This record gives sequence, structure tokens and C-alpha cells, in this order.
Amino acid sequence: MRFPGLTTLMLAAGSLLERPFRTVLTMLGIIIGVAAVFAMLSIGEGSRQKILENIDSVEARTISIFPNWNNGRASARRAWRPFTEQDVLDIQAIPGVEAATGDLSQEYSIVSETSDWRANVIGADPQYLAANDLQMQRGRPITQTEIERRETVAVIGTSVVRSLFRGQDPMGERIKIQNIPFEIIGIVDETEGTNWRGQDQNNFVLVPRPTGRARLFGDDRLVRNQVRSIRIVGASQEDLARIEREVDFIMRRSRGLTADEAPDFRIFNFSANRQAVAETQRTLSLLLATMGAVSLIVGGVGVMNIMLVSVTERTREIGLRMAIGARGSDILSQFLTEALLLSVISGLLGLGLGYAVSQVSLGTDEIEMVFSPNIAILSFGSALLVGVVFGFLPAQRASQLNPIEALRHE
Repeated sequence: MRFPGLTTLMLAAGSLLERPFRTVLTMLGIIIGVAAVFAMLSIGEGSRQKILENIDSVEARTISIFPNWNNGRASARRAWRPFTEQDVLDIQAIPGVEAATGDLSQEYSIVSETSDWRANVIGADPQYLAANDLQMQRGRPITQTEIERRETVAVIGTSVVRSLFRGQDPMGERIKIQNIPFEIIGIVDETEGTNWRGQDQNNFVLVPRPTGRARLFGDDRLVRNQVRSIRIVGASQEDLARIEREVDFIMRRSRGLTADEAPDFRIFNFSANRQAVAETQRTLSLLLATMGAVSLIVGGVGVMNIMLVSVTERTREIGLRMAIGARGSDILSQFLTEALLLSVISGLLGLGLGYAVSQVSLGTDEIEMVFSPNIAILSFGSALLVGVVFGFLPAQRASQLNPIEALRHE
């Protein structure tokens, strides 16, 4: 088949412009299909980049341990028990653990000289900031010496700064919790969003955990030096499976459980959750790919249908052209050029629509669309493929018409 020349291209364009409404309707399926393919690939690329960005984040390397309330309450032999400071120390000693900290917190009214505010008071240790991916804005964190001496010092979040001090410098000032004065030694840098309970993540006061336990929270009736949960951050994701196994061993030993007994604690590996999210995003991309493919097939069927109708309507014209010397390859070129022209214009419009959608925020951090020239080329190439595949049969049918029978066609 010869490459269609300018005359063939002009004839194809003229044939399409003769019936503009039908042409637009035929193009619509391909436009939507290309836009869907573009959106699918953009979401897939956005998901891939997001996963790569977060693959080594603190959150992706986190393991949390909680007492199993259901097992504890259902057990007639063992009451529900929190963890201990020794559990935290044993876990901190596991190779590959970057940070581990216990949680002990309660909401209290925080009182300054001029105002009061309710905030979450957290019993912290020197590894608390690293385990929760927090940075100091000013001042310094709580030290091990202050932990051992049970000193009354506090590190506060930015929401407490704004609510209690209203533009004043809080460093060195004293706040009262349960009428006990605490000196402010530092301010934690602000973090975005809310926690899983929908609470402000910057509305907290950190105090040495032994101080908080002795003077604010109190000891558990069954366990001295208790912590309610433990948060662990591994040095890398490759260490998490091994760390989880060692944590299970340590907790069973601490709580007097054999390897065969059901644990009265639960271990959550957030890396597994992220893998589930990645699988969900891949499934979403596959679903969108299927939708785009179906739209393109529907659009291709439309192209084939309109080309077959065009061949029937122009049978006499085809016979006339063959009678004056046009070859079958010339007829094939003309009709195939019409199908390709439909696909090219539809593909460009589909790319425009897909790009416009990719620039619109979807209102969620879980789905992000990323524009890439490779995505545009692949989407546009799918439109050309549709034009060739679905335009070839009508073009071949036109090229194989008998000139005499075609001239007799009414």
C-alpha cells in the first residue's frame, strides 16, 4: 500500500466534512476512550510515584502493638494487662529497631498564667519524637536524665502555643496540669492533618513518662510502670518481618505465654497496610484500563460502522473511480485514510480532555494523576491502532468492489 498523498488526505477530509454531525458522533467514542486510557495511565503513574516516595517513610516502617482486649476479657485465667517499660526497653534492644516508644496519655486541662486549654498530655521518652516522625521547632526534647529524675518539664505542640500564649514566647514559661507546674523546654514543629480519631495532631503536651505516671496518670492496678501500647520504627522495611517475629517472642516471654497459646496482644505492621493500598490502586488502574479499552472498542465499532455505511453510500463513486483507472490500493488508501483521520482528530481531542482532567484535583491524597509525555504517546497510539484495525475491513471491502456492479448501484 502506498503512503496516502495530499490528494487522498483532502478527499478523506472532504468526505468527513460532508456529514459533520455523523462524524462528531463517531469520534465521540474514541475521544472518551483515549481520555479514559490517559486517566488510567496517569493514575497508575501517580500511584507508583506516591508509593516510591513513601516506601521508606517512618509510617511505612512502623509496627504498633496493642493489648488484645477481646482475648483478655474473654479469658477466665488472665485479665487484660497493659505492657511495661521493660517491654519497651527489650524492644529498643532488637537489632534493626530505629526507635521504640510506649504510649501513655490522657486529656487534661492545661493552665497558663492568662488562659487554659484542653490538650492531650503524653508520657514521653527520648525516642518518642523519632518514633512518631516529629521534629523540634525550638528548644530541646526531653532527656534521659529528666526521665530518671522524674522532672516536671514539658514539650508542647503548636496548637497549645497558639491557644495558651497567643503570640507570646512560651519558652521557659510554666503551665499547670492537675495543679502541678511544668516548665516548657521545647516546641514541636507543626504536622499536617489529624490523627485516626480526627483530633488535632499538634494539640499535645509531652512530659517525662515516669513523671506523668507518678503524678498524673497513676499505675495500673495489675501492672506497675505500664504503657498502653508500643510503637516501633524499623531502620528499613526489610527488617520489619524479622522485628515482628522478635517482638512476638519478647511479648510472649514477658506475658508468660507459650508458643502454642493464643496471644493477648496484637501486632499491626503498617507496611502490610501500604501494600494493600498499592494493590487496591493497581486494581483501580486495571479497572480504568478495562473501561478505557471498552470505550475504545466501542469507538472502533462506531468507526467501522460509519465507514461501512460510507462505502455503501459511495458505491457508485467507487465504481466511477475504478472505471477511470483507480486501482484497488487507491480505494483502500482513501478509506483507510478517512478512518485514520477520524482517529487522529479524536485522539488529539481525547488527549486534551484527559490532560484537563489530570490538572483537576481529585480531593484526596490517595489518588493523584501525573502527566507524562510517554502516557500521551501511548494514549494517542491506541487511537491510531483503533483507526487501523477497525478501518481496514471497510476499506478492504471498498477496494474489492466490482467496478461494473458498483456503477449499476443506485
